[in-house]
Amino acid sequence: MKKLVLTLAIVFAGIMSANAQWIGGGVGAEVYKGHTAFAISPEFGYNINDQWAVALGATYGFAQESFEGLSATANLLYLQPYVRYVGGTIGKKFSLFLDLTGDFGLIDASGWAVNLRPGIAWQATDQFTAAFRFGFAGYDHGLFQDHDGFYMNCELVAPEIRLYYNF
Repeated sequence: MKKLVLTLAIVFAGIMSANAQWIGGGVGAEVYKGHTAFAISPEFGYNINDQWAVALGATYGFAQESFEGLSATANLLYLQPYVRYVGGTIGKKFSLFLDLTGDFGLIDASGWAVNLRPGIAWQATDQFTAAFRFGFAGYDHGLFQDHDGFYMNCELVAPEIRLYYNF
């Protein structure tokens, strides 16, 4: 728990000192028979120009699995830097992007992963933006899988949704 508080304090200090142009993130939850999980993912970022941006996020997740009387829990913390390339716009409110992300396990998670994540962003107002990531393709070095290797997920049913406040 002390590591979690220290890591969150470092992330918060980085936000305050980085002259961020946006701050936001997402939350998620999964609940079904024998499985409960939730995650919170704050992040901040900086637009280099109209096409390129850099950002840093952190994800804290909790998971609990139960099967035939056995139970296991995990508290996970990942550091997630990424670079965003905006490939084009649709009108004035929508933009298509591709994120090159890194995931680095810190607490109860070891290993790393590198992913490409396509998505679309909707600038609802000058201050608020919603970004939707659809699937990913990348390389996992023992972070999300038990073995090293390339993997891909093109599931369009449940996009990753992030909300941002633009300064």
